[in-house]
Amino acid sequence: MDSAAGVRTYRIAYITADWNRELVSVALNSLNDYMRQHGNVRAQVFNCFGFALHSDNTRFRYKIYELANLSDFDAVIIQAHQIMDSFALSYLEEQILRAGIPAISIGARMKGCTYIGTDDYAASSEIAEHLLTVHGAKSFIYLKGAERDGYGEAFDRRRAFEDACRRHGIPKENIRLFNGDWQAANAAFIVEELIDNEEELPDAIVAANDEMALGAIGVLQDAGIRVPEDILVTGFDDIFSASLSEPRLSTIIRDFYRIVQTTCEVLIGKLEGREMPECIFSPMQPLFSESCGCTAHTEVELRGVRASFYAHKRRMEEYYYLQDKLTAGLFGALGPKEIMDKMEECYEIFGSPGMYVYFNDFYVDSFSSNDTLERNESRGSFSDHFMLVGCGGRNLDHDERHVYMRIPREHLTDAPILKDEQFTIFYPMHFEGTMIGFLVLTSPPKVMEMNLHENLVNLFVFAMENSRQKMLTTMLNERLAALSVTDPLTGLYNRFGYARFAKELFNGMRDEGNLIRVLFLDVDNMKTINDKHGHENGDLALKTVSRVIRDSCRKSDFKMRYGGDEFVIITDSGEADIKGRLEKNLAEVNGSGELPFCLNVSIGDYSSEAGSEDSLDSLLIKADELMYREKTLRKSS
Repeated sequence: MDSAAGVRTYRIAYITADWNRELVSVALNSLNDYMRQHGNVRAQVFNCFGFALHSDNTRFRYKIYELANLSDFDAVIIQAHQIMDSFALSYLEEQILRAGIPAISIGARMKGCTYIGTDDYAASSEIAEHLLTVHGAKSFIYLKGAERDGYGEAFDRRRAFEDACRRHGIPKENIRLFNGDWQAANAAFIVEELIDNEEELPDAIVAANDEMALGAIGVLQDAGIRVPEDILVTGFDDIFSASLSEPRLSTIIRDFYRIVQTTCEVLIGKLEGREMPECIFSPMQPLFSESCGCTAHTEVELRGVRASFYAHKRRMEEYYYLQDKLTAGLFGALGPKEIMDKMEECYEIFGSPGMYVYFNDFYVDSFSSNDTLERNESRGSFSDHFMLVGCGGRNLDHDERHVYMRIPREHLTDAPILKDEQFTIFYPMHFEGTMIGFLVLTSPPKVMEMNLHENLVNLFVFAMENSRQKMLTTMLNERLAALSVTDPLTGLYNRFGYARFAKELFNGMRDEGNLIRVLFLDVDNMKTINDKHGHENGDLALKTVSRVIRDSCRKSDFKMRYGGDEFVIITDSGEADIKGRLEKNLAEVNGSGELPFCLNVSIGDYSSEAGSEDSLDSLLIKADELMYREKTLRKSS
């Protein structure tokens, strides 16, 4: 913690899951407002799209929590009712106990944490009692939330409903429980199956949250089943969509904005040494409205809905303009640098004052070598260092790879570039199980309220990965093309390379009026080397000759393995010393003792005459004849 002018500064980690949930949007806006009012409090949020994802195949999404080294913070808030993965919750409990810092859990009880949230049992009891006593409901479908080992919101809400039914003597066969996952699509599927199977519908559908209730209402209405005339429906949470539904949804109002404000106040109280309660139930209020057959009280509510709708419409118009600009830029970009330039240019689409993009260092390296990514054992996690590759809202200098700086993982959350930010949100970016890096925003993004945040991040990730794959494909094609024209043993051109490049070079030199010089080389006693020293040493002899050729020639000269132990060099007549350099370099090899035999080469050296119409093939034949004469002379001497 820092201190300035005698005021203590507190660093708080806030951990949640899923951007596209209204309760997360409300919570983060509440947290941000609290930061603005308390300049000595800094918050860093760690979030992911993991609300209803809790399988082994999706657990990597929660890796973002590993960035939060809780020992570096003064306190932590867990929006636990949003985290459906029990392994993620257990990991966070271990980290909290290890760090030994004050911790508050919102909506679900956790070890080592103060609990703040709704009395879900009492609230759900009120809904059940209302349906049983006021409306006389006697048969029910209950859509459960994602329950976790006998605790949490979903468990308490379902238990309260069943207890109320038991008190009123409702037989068990009149209650059908269905496993939901909090999402509208899941509830819609359940109700649709019941209708398709022509099963008898109950008096009421009770959903553990509003989203499932709204999903059920939509399917019922599509099937011509009226709510509430034919069936009653209730929800829980009073999200914004509930106020817009037709009929208006009966639900439980809980002030989630105030819950987070209370959470912050309690946490600061603990940090300042004040005695604070270990369990706080926030106020809640049932709203019995049209979907359960009660009188609607929407007149006052309607004014707020109109204002919210108008503001939402304006944001959407701005969003679509920026989205068109961003999409065209991302998929028209020629490489990762242009993609990052476009992201920085359009960063305001997130509705955040600042934006930073960090990549795992192995992902940056993978743009030049696919092996770096495919063979990296930690590709499903975060690396030890990160590259800052994108910066929206600040002017910084970057290198030729678009990298601004490289930051060790242990210094990330207190890195200089983020230290000036009072509020930051970390969100992971991944592609098919590979953890690419993460995005950092400096306020709750407005696109979160429009359920478009995930789309934007995925758009960027797909564009970046598409660019990477294109670059690697180009590199692979170039590599394959090089392999097709080069000899695999020596790395010199082969016959295909001769057909593709040698004649082009020959024609160019002749057009420029240069005399062409061709050298034909043949390794002496190659059969003896293979027979006496083995074929591995025979290959070594060929590789050594090719090295001598490269060291003796210019880069622009054409050098090839003609076949077997024969080599060809094509240059111009200005290279008068080339044969001398070949012989000198070969002598140095023999003098070094690096080979278990003496390496000799016969060389035929032929230059075209002025005005000659000889073809390259004819020059090659004449150089070959000279080489053969030299080899014959050596054998006879």
